[in-house]
Amino acid sequence: MLLNKKGIKLAIFLVFSMAIAIFVLQWAQEDSPIFRPLIQDMRLVDSVKIADVLDQEEIRYYSDVKNHMLYVDIAKTELARISLAKHGFVIDYPEITKHQDLNKAYEEFIKLERQKEVYGELWERPEFLPLLKLLMGALTVIVLILTVMRPALKAILNEEDG
Repeated sequence: MLLNKKGIKLAIFLVFSMAIAIFVLQWAQEDSPIFRPLIQDMRLVDSVKIADVLDQEEIRYYSDVKNHMLYVDIAKTELARISLAKHGFVIDYPEITKHQDLNKAYEEFIKLERQKEVYGELWERPEFLPLLKLLMGALTVIVLILTVMRPALKAILNEEDG
């Protein structure tokens, strides 16, 4: 009969293992916002104008009043920089340049973007953190299988035999 002690232990063990694997995969695919500094010193710019631009573009941000910094969602950092460049603010963290001529502001922004494409770091790309979380989740599942599940299954299966 399948409902002997060995079968019940195996079923409980498999359900527990699947629950852990599902939890790790959900964690790896979780899309929690990660904020990155956009403006290092809010005292140097018109913060109301910048907040208005970010609100119009529906970009999540928060300001650290104590340290005078503005943080934006890392996934929308480029959109924030483009939107601010349209309004004359060119931001190359931590430097901010205010232009009266919007064409010059946009040209400088495009020049900075081209430099980033050539010299950009891997960990500064928006797809890096989700990929890292997925790899860490996969590594956790593999370690769980090799160090916990395999020895436990061996012990359960050999319990009745020996």
